[in-house]
Amino acid sequence: MSNIKNNSRLIIVQLLYSYYLNQEKLLFDFKNPYKRFIKKICNGVIENNSALEEKLTNYLDKKFDLKNFEIIFSIILKAAIFEIFFYKKTPFKVVIDEYLKITKMFLNDKQKNIINAVLDKIAKSV
Repeated sequence: MSNIKNNSRLIIVQLLYSYYLNQEKLLFDFKNPYKRFIKKICNGVIENNSALEEKLTNYLDKKFDLKNFEIIFSIILKAAIFEIFFYKKTPFKVVIDEYLKITKMFLNDKQKNIINAVLDKIAKSV
């Protein structure tokens, strides 16, 4: 999974972005060896959205309001948090590293540092 173009987590972020932007059913009409994993994470994030937002609010520094960030910011965090807490098949260090790589593609360094800090707090609590 070192090639970012084939990264299933990048696909997860893209699918969730489309879902939250359009509020339409997710389409999994593509071929990918990790399709089951992608579906499980995407559906898990959507089904557990309230719980994930609550966890995120607990770990996000109080000076930040989630509503002030771009939607991609919260999607990356929710997907990572879901994997860390609810889908424990991948070591959390790998999960964090891969989502940070994706963060670099969409967000600036300051936002990446915030995501890194939040995921670091979460990792220490697990």
